[in-house]
Amino acid sequence: MLTRLLSNIEGVTACLMSRDGEIVGGDGEGNITLYHQAMKMASDLKIGSIEEIWFEGNSTTVVATIRGGSSLWLTSNELPVGRLSHEARALRPIIEDLIEV
Repeated sequence: MLTRLLSNIEGVTACLMSRDGEIVGGDGEGNITLYHQAMKMASDLKIGSIEEIWFEGNSTTVVATIRGGSSLWLTSNELPVGRLSHEARALRPIIEDLIEV
């Protein structure tokens, strides 16, 4: 069900990654080392917790934190960062509910 949920957005590859870097669902890719570095920087700078990380270049990636230490990675060559951010915010509570069940 999780993989189907993550594949519903046209033009986007998505995956859910555990805190250990294991892909739990979806067909996308993520970089757990980069995610942990961002979390460490936020902690070192005492700027609070990170809810989303945005990367823009040849492709656009939005990483959203999921309760329990997981992360949702959405990547697109077509959609702008704002649309990916919107999708991540819409998917976050659904995925958190799935994980709890």
